[in-house]
Amino acid sequence: MAAVVVQRANKYYGRRNKADYKPVLTDLDMTVEKGTIYGLLGPSGCGKTTLLSCIVGRRKLDSGDIWVLGGKPGEPGSGVPGPRVGYMPQEIALVGEFTVRDAVYYFARIYGMTARRMEERFELLSDLLELPPSGQYVKNLSGGQQRRVSLAAALVHEPELLILDEPTVGLDPVLREKIWSFLTEVAAEGTAVIITTHYIDETKQAHKIGLLRDGQLLAEGAPDDILRRFDARTLEEAFFKMAMRQHEGRAIDSPPALPKETPTLPLQYQSQDTLNGLTSTSTDVLTPKEKPVLRSKSSGRYNATFIKSIQQFGRHPGGLIFSLLFPFVEVVCLFMAVGHDPRDLDLAVVNEEAALTPVGYDICANKSAAYVVPSEWSCDTHLLSCWFLEEMEKRNLLAIPYNTTAEAKNAVAKRKIYGAVHFPRNFSSSLAMRVAEGRVEDDVVDDSTISIWIDFTDQQISQFLKTQLYKTYEEFARRSMLACGKHEHLVQMPVHFETPIYGIMDAQLLDYMAPGILITLIYFMPTLITSTLMISDRLEGVWERSAVAGVRAHEMLYVHVGIQTVVLAIQTIETVGLAYGAFSLPSQGSLALCGLLLFTQGLGGMCFGFLLSVYCGSYTLSFFTATGSFYPMILLCGILWPLEGMPYALQVFAQCLPFTIPARSLRDVMTKGSTLTSPEVYYGLLVTALWIFIMLGMCLLKLKLRKT
Repeated sequence: MAAVVVQRANKYYGRRNKADYKPVLTDLDMTVEKGTIYGLLGPSGCGKTTLLSCIVGRRKLDSGDIWVLGGKPGEPGSGVPGPRVGYMPQEIALVGEFTVRDAVYYFARIYGMTARRMEERFELLSDLLELPPSGQYVKNLSGGQQRRVSLAAALVHEPELLILDEPTVGLDPVLREKIWSFLTEVAAEGTAVIITTHYIDETKQAHKIGLLRDGQLLAEGAPDDILRRFDARTLEEAFFKMAMRQHEGRAIDSPPALPKETPTLPLQYQSQDTLNGLTSTSTDVLTPKEKPVLRSKSSGRYNATFIKSIQQFGRHPGGLIFSLLFPFVEVVCLFMAVGHDPRDLDLAVVNEEAALTPVGYDICANKSAAYVVPSEWSCDTHLLSCWFLEEMEKRNLLAIPYNTTAEAKNAVAKRKIYGAVHFPRNFSSSLAMRVAEGRVEDDVVDDSTISIWIDFTDQQISQFLKTQLYKTYEEFARRSMLACGKHEHLVQMPVHFETPIYGIMDAQLLDYMAPGILITLIYFMPTLITSTLMISDRLEGVWERSAVAGVRAHEMLYVHVGIQTVVLAIQTIETVGLAYGAFSLPSQGSLALCGLLLFTQGLGGMCFGFLLSVYCGSYTLSFFTATGSFYPMILLCGILWPLEGMPYALQVFAQCLPFTIPARSLRDVMTKGSTLTSPEVYYGLLVTALWIFIMLGMCLLKLKLRKT
């Protein structure tokens, strides 16, 4: 009775041009009977691991057939991948945050074993394989210890077919001998064992060996038969002779091919696919689909994956600190450092009017020095420049006295100060004359004008200074006109901004930027966490090994979604609490709605993390992709500059990005008090939901099509 039949298998890499195909397996035939140990030998890169991946259903052949335990791998109900197979890959493929017991129990739960049976098997395998203490973490074990734990995980559920890829590498000879003795006992009970190894001599204990080179099975048979057939004293010598004959293009004696007949099988033994290429005159080559001892249920797989993810995440200090502390650090940095008005800006002041007084610039320290005496037709004014300087001081613009405008401008050029202000010597009297008479000589206009020089290379500082100096003049002019008994708007610019429809007149830049920054923060935080965890699982082989054990891709995905959703909820509460509670970010609308918008954006970021983990083959590529997409989205989403300042085509593109419209929705809730029924709010939620649907769909499609 054969457990595995591989017939005329062909597998290639390089699919762009047929001429560039690289053969990995070429017209390979192989048979593994039940109750036997099959040793698969061959140098690195010859196709051993690829062949095993095809047998367990994780890769597909380009042509040919594979029958495993009476069916084709991957068919519904075949148990392959699943509980009928025990698989130990070349890499350790265990979560580093697992304890020794956790690593074995994880696969036992996937296979649906009871707690009592798990404990019994763990104790037996601990003694057999001399496992380290059960509470020790896998990441702290030596390479040999990790391989023993990995082997225990493959043996825990007593599978019908046991596939071990280099299981004894790094183990001492005594333990290797002990493992081979155990495998002999397992095979005697009816289990088929396929084992690859670099220790060719140890395969003498196998019932049958296959010698693989360059994707071709050079010979297959009992070790003694191989030695006799090639007149060799050792298997190494026999393999060398076969390799030389293959290199020289000579035929290699091999077992006779099975006649090309397709058997008529009972219906319960037949695969759902056409029985092509099956070559035997007897139905004995196929093993009837016996009811497996273990049935892997979705609840058990979900439970195992959930416990794994909790242990993996909870025992990683860096991940925990990042998840819980990162929102706090980012929000604090945002509200402490971004969007506030600049303070204590030094301005050089050349006040020629004050310089003419006996005490010079110190005259303005006397609050009663400046005065306005109204008369019937005009005002008698004195040292109004001191009033202007008082209004500057109220706006945290600090006056530094300079003697000449040349010195003041030179100080601005050397960046010692931010700007220079000049008052002519006849400023007050000329200003009074200009107001009273209206039409005056040019020199009166010049003497009543305040000259200001600013370094405009610093855009934000210069714009802030312009705004503050304009406001300083407005207050100064209002004060002067009221002192003269005239209308306060007489010398103001004849444009007046009334009470804003939404928002406040003197809102800080932070109030505008905060919604977009919070959205991007909550979006990219789960992106990094999710992509890192899932890429780690894949690169370490945990994902692949779990899939061979029967865990479906969507099950792993849904468990990650559930756990990361809880983490995201905590991060959202933390962000909302800090922003709107600790830092009093104003919001006219519902804080619950603000939290909902942030939370859904976090879900979108989490799905983006899944997308990166599925499509990126390494941490580096994932990081570059995340970073490369982050900055364009930040630049285009309207946080730094309004969309109205972009070309029309770019505006359309920008509004299709994941958080451009949601950021505007959050801003509308905060500044306008918009509700969930407002189009500007639910449009943001719909855009987020659409992106989540698209990214999850792409993930599931890729996972369904992937056969790694």
